[in-house]
Amino acid sequence: MTDGRNSLRIGIFGGSFNPIHLGHVGVAERAATDYGLSKVLVLPAHISPFKTEGPAPLDDALRWRLVQLACEGHPLLEPCDIELRRGGVSYTIDTVREIKAQNPGAELFFIVGEDSVAGLPHWRNADELAKLCRFVSFPRTRESSTEIRRRLKAGEPIDGLVDPRVAAELGQARGRF
Repeated sequence: MTDGRNSLRIGIFGGSFNPIHLGHVGVAERAATDYGLSKVLVLPAHISPFKTEGPAPLDDALRWRLVQLACEGHPLLEPCDIELRRGGVSYTIDTVREIKAQNPGAELFFIVGEDSVAGLPHWRNADELAKLCRFVSFPRTRESSTEIRRRLKAGEPIDGLVDPRVAAELGQARGRF
């Protein structure tokens, strides 16, 4: 007989989500299915340690709203604002420690793009991180946040790239990026 403590399997899917698109949602859902996850926390980074240069992301409030909208209708996806609330640079180790403390006994799965795998040993506290969670990788999708922002700036359609609710919110926020 088990005590049920280890039955909780939590996926952690972080990113800039600048903006979140259908590829992100698809990867999160596939991870939930492939690894039998109880839920996948979808958490936008406040400041990604890997994206400190280049175009400024959509503001936190808008990205948070878009993540919430994108997760609607996907029962295994749960928006999580842990990194936005913490502020500063969003280091994975801090997030994983906090989620582990909130969910003792849970098995954690950190979802990354396969292009990130080679760099994992260079992440902050990589050895501890590898003990706290299992990394699972997925191929990059055809959707691109950069392309979506480019299309929005040019007044081009983004149909088929983002959830219709996300598209509507981005349309209302057009002047904010």
